[in-house]
Amino acid sequence: MSAVNEQRKETLTASLCAYYDTLNRGDLKTISALMTRESYQLTLETLGFKRAFNDDGFKTLLKKSAEDATALKEVERRLGDDLAQEARAHRIDVIRFESKGPDRITLHYEEDSRPKKLYFSSSPSGWKIDYKAGRQRS
Repeated sequence: MSAVNEQRKETLTASLCAYYDTLNRGDLKTISALMTRESYQLTLETLGFKRAFNDDGFKTLLKKSAEDATALKEVERRLGDDLAQEARAHRIDVIRFESKGPDRITLHYEEDSRPKKLYFSSSPSGWKIDYKAGRQRS
């Protein structure tokens, strides 16, 4: 595999930091710009699981949010409020970058001393967080 150049490392590190900063602020609209559409929808479902489990109205909104812009805005508002209330500082340390080809990179990092990975793929609008970029291609 090819090495990841310094400029790309800086771009991906900035995206990682922006991801955590916007989560702490509850700014889901900005997070959506950092991620592929599919990964963003998966993130909303993950963040909204607890609320959906306890609130059938929210569960319905969450299901509709993939196709309905009004439902998406309401889900973002409610989850954003929840995230802002639960905000906490994270210590993020980038460990290494792993190239998965010319258009996919795995960023290995630690969040509060716990090892984590975040996958990125190249798109016409730049590098985006893409959970599927970590999967093997057939």
